[in-house]
Amino acid sequence: MKYSEITIRFCGIAGDGVVSSGKILAGACANIGLHVMVNDIYSAEIRGLGKSSSTIRFATSKLHSMGDGIDLLIGMAAKDSIVDLRDIKQDGCVMYDNSTPGSVVEEESLVAHITPEIHGYGLPIKQLANEASGTNQGKNLVAMGAICYFYSLPPEMFLDQIKGIFARKGEHTVEVNIKAFHLGYEYFKDNYPISNQFEINKGLEPKKLISGNEALAKGAIDCGLKFFAGYPITPATKIMEIAAKKLPKLGGWTLQMEDEIAAISAVLGASYAGSRAMTATSGPGLSLMSEMINMSVMAEIPAVIVDVQRGGPATGLPTKVEQGDLNIALYGGAGDSPRVVMAPCDTEECYSGIQLAFDIAEKYQTPVIFLSDLFLGQRIETVSLKPNIDRERCTRKKPTPEQLKNYLRYQITDDGVSPLITPGEPGAVYSVTGLEHSVTGNPNYESDVHSMMTAKRFRKFESMVADLPQADIIGDKTAVIGIAGWGSSIGSILEGMEIALKRGIKSKLIKSIMIYPQRENLFREFFASCKKIIVPEMNYQGQYAALLKSRYGIRPIEVHIPSVNPVSPLKIAQKIMEANDELSQ
Repeated sequence: MKYSEITIRFCGIAGDGVVSSGKILAGACANIGLHVMVNDIYSAEIRGLGKSSSTIRFATSKLHSMGDGIDLLIGMAAKDSIVDLRDIKQDGCVMYDNSTPGSVVEEESLVAHITPEIHGYGLPIKQLANEASGTNQGKNLVAMGAICYFYSLPPEMFLDQIKGIFARKGEHTVEVNIKAFHLGYEYFKDNYPISNQFEINKGLEPKKLISGNEALAKGAIDCGLKFFAGYPITPATKIMEIAAKKLPKLGGWTLQMEDEIAAISAVLGASYAGSRAMTATSGPGLSLMSEMINMSVMAEIPAVIVDVQRGGPATGLPTKVEQGDLNIALYGGAGDSPRVVMAPCDTEECYSGIQLAFDIAEKYQTPVIFLSDLFLGQRIETVSLKPNIDRERCTRKKPTPEQLKNYLRYQITDDGVSPLITPGEPGAVYSVTGLEHSVTGNPNYESDVHSMMTAKRFRKFESMVADLPQADIIGDKTAVIGIAGWGSSIGSILEGMEIALKRGIKSKLIKSIMIYPQRENLFREFFASCKKIIVPEMNYQGQYAALLKSRYGIRPIEVHIPSVNPVSPLKIAQKIMEANDELSQ
């Protein structure tokens, strides 16, 4: 059988080398120019106990999602791998450890649960690992060798990757792992002479692998991030780790605070003092930050808050994905508390989008909440980032010499943005408070003042529309089935549209990194051109659908997916086909 795309999952427990297996396979594929996407799932227990899996999808063409189902399951731990059998595609395969046949009780045996639709291949994983190293270490490399032969992949792509990864551990470690790889390869060659063939185009340029969190941190640093304060929380901690490593070398600061309230408070302090400042958290941390985000709104202090969403509520599902924080991002504040909300859909937008977030926050003196999620933040994929490095850029509105003579921090302006000066500069004498205030910054509770200042804070959002990117319309623009999506589910929507198109059903998608505010005219024109509108998202309430209904008066088909795993493209395709059937009646 010939393949142009394969999805493989390693499944096991701590110590099986599951996550490192994914990295080795992904790196090997990227080095020969293939497109790769990796999704790791692990238990929430801090000590690393419990089941882990690494799913690697690689192809000769661009990937937008993890797709549907897996072609091959590597069952490193039999009992923990049983549930993953349900994800194997029809006519798919499973490799299982047959080192000690008959030693596992029937209900815990992977073999006992393999159905006729699945091809099972026994491989003495543990036995061959011991032959190579004298221990169970290297089981993953044994499996890697079997995979190499199974899909007729060039061994060199794996050997180069193994040498690169283990070189720092010494020549002996490299030799042991290469031996484990060869033993797995030869065993499969001798016992299962199979003619599967993955199509590889020779001469392709190697591709780089990067996660959404890494791209986001790089984008922030490249556009002048000078101060990061945070508190470790899955799945956002990687951003703080990168900031801690990189910022001090560039004259910046990274502080690990005692909690999320302290983190956002420190960010406001640094921003008030003139630095581009950011924090990163997940849903529980965003909940704690809500009061100080309100402070940012009232005091008009720029701030960027990254929320890498996970399953909720409360501490919820720390290592599982969901898009459940849209409502708190939009509305999580006392009174009329406007804030910018953005949501990147892919790794490239994590890089470019966070730069736009900083420019907007600084220019319009407002908090910007940047909604990534666990799948987008932690998945590793091949991308081509276009570097945009300008660490001295500044979009803050400065007072003129004339304005400094009688400086009014909250001066009423046509665009709602007042000149902002940093303490320590000549003329920088003014009050800052979380109380309602007059144009001087001094507290004032009069009705006309409150009305004036509230209108001022909202007027900024009308002005900033001119700086917002256009929404993208993807697909057949003549189609009458429209889809509105946001965040990382966009990738699955795109692949779902492709599945439906192959069955003759056209559709189109409107997507924007901007959740609030938006270029509303473009959305209104799009919705007016549709007979059916589908809004899929990874939450139970349909939070984005509710926003669109209230803003544009549409009545969409809502697809609520309270998620643990990324959205299924096939599920999106089915909704498109159902909508088409309704139109045909």
